[in-house]
Amino acid sequence: MPRDAVPSSVAIVTAALQEELLVDELTVLARAYAESQAFVSLLAHELRTRLKLTEHALSSAGEDGVGTALENTRVVQELVETLLALARGQAGESADSGVAVLRVLHDLREDIELLETEILAGELPLVPLPQGLLETVLRNLLLNALEAGASRVEVFARPDGTICVTDDGPGVTPEQATRIFGVYSGTFGGAGLGLTLCREILRRRGGDIWLEPPSTFAFRVG
Repeated sequence: MPRDAVPSSVAIVTAALQEELLVDELTVLARAYAESQAFVSLLAHELRTRLKLTEHALSSAGEDGVGTALENTRVVQELVETLLALARGQAGESADSGVAVLRVLHDLREDIELLETEILAGELPLVPLPQGLLETVLRNLLLNALEAGASRVEVFARPDGTICVTDDGPGVTPEQATRIFGVYSGTFGGAGLGLTLCREILRRRGGDIWLEPPSTFAFRVG
């Protein structure tokens, strides 16, 4: 065998390092693909829920049913437009979180009245998030509080722009808090896929959401 055909130790190490880097890159790509699949699944679940509500509303007689159907149609349309903007890489405009809360409260008015839940909202800031996605985050957080049996819910902002949704429900333990945002975490105090969807939406816009036990959810974008 020619002398120059014998692999040197440097060449072997270099090849090993390149192989290791390739494995790392493939691992990152696989993880990103899995996360994207999970995100799409969560969005599909959200859209399916809205469409089922619309179908139920249309089957109900009276103006209330039609009004609910129109509201759900608006929500779905805004979500779809937002997703298209994200797919095109468009940053989108900032949304007024105060307006978003009012829209969500209007959307959930029947549940709120039925449960006789008191909901207080303070002055809220603009958020660098598309309107449809901001409403989705707030809707899921408020639904979580309602499903947890809260009699009083408060939405407020901190000086640093963090928006908080807190309630007087039973809350969760620190152990449950570590798993509450998992896709397959089950249900803790009313939490489900909605919380995972909130987290994915915010993280994909450079933000995050976290739980401050026992029952305060806080999120920030940017």
